Amino acid sequence: MKKREKKVISHEGWKTTKKERINYYIGDLGRTLEGYIVTAFMTLFLLFQGISLLKISAAILVVKVIDACDDVVFGFLIDKLNIRNSKLLGKLAGEGKYLPWYRATFFLFPIFTVIFFLMPQGAPEGVKLAWFTVTYLLYDFSYTLVEVPMNSMIVSLTDNVPERDRILQLKGILNGIFTVFAGVIWMFLISEHVGVSMRTVAIVSSVIFFFMMLPLATKVKEHNVELKNTEEENSAEHYSFRDMIECVKTNKYMAVILLSTLIFGALQTGASLGTYASYYLYGDSMILIIPIAIAFIPQTIAQLNTDRFCEKWGKKRVFMVCGLTGAIIYSMIYFAGYHNFTLITILLVLQAAPGNVSTIAKTFMTPDTIEYTRYKTGKDCSGIFFSLNAFLNKLTTSIASSLGIFILGLSSWITVEAESFEELAELNVVQPQSALDTLWSVYMLIPAIGTILGVVVIAFYKLRDSDVKLMAKCNAGEITREECEAQLSRKY
Repeated sequence: MKKREKKVISHEGWKTTKKERINYYIGDLGRTLEGYIVTAFMTLFLLFQGISLLKISAAILVVKVIDACDDVVFGFLIDKLNIRNSKLLGKLAGEGKYLPWYRATFFLFPIFTVIFFLMPQGAPEGVKLAWFTVTYLLYDFSYTLVEVPMNSMIVSLTDNVPERDRILQLKGILNGIFTVFAGVIWMFLISEHVGVSMRTVAIVSSVIFFFMMLPLATKVKEHNVELKNTEEENSAEHYSFRDMIECVKTNKYMAVILLSTLIFGALQTGASLGTYASYYLYGDSMILIIPIAIAFIPQTIAQLNTDRFCEKWGKKRVFMVCGLTGAIIYSMIYFAGYHNFTLITILLVLQAAPGNVSTIAKTFMTPDTIEYTRYKTGKDCSGIFFSLNAFLNKLTTSIASSLGIFILGLSSWITVEAESFEELAELNVVQPQSALDTLWSVYMLIPAIGTILGVVVIAFYKLRDSDVKLMAKCNAGEITREECEAQLSRKY
């Protein structure tokens, strides 16, 4: 029996099986790509509707702020309620702490995504804005129902920190690779070279992603649900909103990460305008694929070694060094100007590896702060923390998208109505030089500033990796609280 177990669980001390991890990766990838297709297309989709840029920026900001707030409420409900007791959803929920929420709600995500992209092309501007507001709120609520349990699950899957870091690293790498791969395919399909509508691409993709998310609902188990060495037995099942607030107040390290996320994310104004920038600055919506393709292999190699880098030099140091390196290169790209495409390509390739390594290193830090709070309070508030993170990600995405479009709208930008870049090319709308200069600033300068500031904030993160491992062992009951206290590098 033991020999068979060793074949299934390939690393000593790991709790999850290889099959469980594979199903987790595939499910998370389906969830990520389902969200990414809206992230990648939303701004383009609205720009192609011929709606005023200032009205688009206002609509995006309003719906995103409303939806971001429900993330925090939902995170509280996940930690507070047991969905298995529900008469309506109990049979779908099954066993576990976070998986029950995922099982009972994940199918809503692709459904509302499809509805979002069914906006009628020839409708009046007011109808389009109303359609966007209602359907996007439904889409984003379904995203929350999937995202918060999915992210919180990393703590309940296992208490083994190296196993957790490896899962996060491979998840990050797979998501990075396939979002690039999917993005290239999507952009090629809607480009002027093919001409498929965004609506068609989104619907077909959503069907595929539904089947990718399905195995996670039935073939994965949470192995670290119970919290040990706490004053109250099963304390994680019985806490109030006041308890949740106390958990948040306790975790100053999470506050540092969230502040970094807020500054960095709010200034990523070029994220949703990449294809637009490629088309208008270089005359081809696909040309910026070239540096992505060149950087793919070295970037992937660097990402695969992120856990080794962090083990050797520490998560914080790896994040800061790689993050600042990427930010400096970003700044160089802006000042080089967009006219020299060869130089821009070289700099984008050089920026890819450190930029992606810093992103993965930061994902390692979030579960560490959760473990710290579990250790300090005896409360498993994973849901509220990951919902806060989701809240900020959505809020900053809305701010960045709105800010970018708002600034572009203040220039002499000419709005157009089209189904694809093929139709846009046929319209042959020429943008003024002042509008193109504004687009370049939105695409490169503002994100570079945000990246630098977001990295600098992490200098205030003081939670040591070695101490987190001890806290995780204490939380899992592998060592006593006294043994943990005796081995910590300092008193927390």
